[in-house]
Amino acid sequence: MNFLLAPNTLLFWLSITLCVPLIIIASIFAPWRLVMASQQRHHLLMASVVALSLFWLFGVTVKNAVIFHPLLMTVTTMVLGWSLAQLVGLAALVLLAVFQTAFRSALVGWDMAYSQFHPSAIPLDFCLNVAVPATWAWCVISVVNYGRFKNPFIYILGVGFFGAMGSCLLVDVVALGFCYFAGSQAHWVIIQDHFWLFLLMTFPEGFINGTIATAFTVFLPDLVKTYKESWFVQDKN
Repeated sequence: MNFLLAPNTLLFWLSITLCVPLIIIASIFAPWRLVMASQQRHHLLMASVVALSLFWLFGVTVKNAVIFHPLLMTVTTMVLGWSLAQLVGLAALVLLAVFQTAFRSALVGWDMAYSQFHPSAIPLDFCLNVAVPATWAWCVISVVNYGRFKNPFIYILGVGFFGAMGSCLLVDVVALGFCYFAGSQAHWVIIQDHFWLFLLMTFPEGFINGTIATAFTVFLPDLVKTYKESWFVQDKN
């Protein structure tokens, strides 16, 4: 979900207060050595940024204020881990803004397209599109790993499918809370009136994330950072 309207001052600073510490923590604890040691992971990281930004282009615009689109942060967190997922999501948001501005310029010209670009909405978009679903996915992964269920389908379906479905509803609740607390009545009314869109998006979100997670886990398990093969496949007894 991306906002096309600039948030009010309180909503902007609330988003900044939450997203800046998360980005700093993610930058510090990101497994940079693991990334630098493999060219394949270089390509995976860059491909994730481009893929997310392209997926986020496919959305439904509501009253020229909010764009609803697939999140895909669950499978991103499964493959890259929480820290890299935060940084990849931030880079994808910036690239998405470039794509959207370029497409608008082709229709209405650069001046109008630039006037419709609101960089102050990026921190709020980061919180809702990246931080919330990625943190939720990491919590679900932790629960599955803590239980040490020896079945890969628990990991794929429990996290990739049902975890992704839950992230849609959680994003809606957090967005309502943000807008209500910050007094952003325009955003709050739009999100409340279109809650049904989040319900419609739950199954497609779960299906897309579950399908991609299955493909990575089956064909490229070494690239899935949160998949512990010794727990799900090998018998430790």
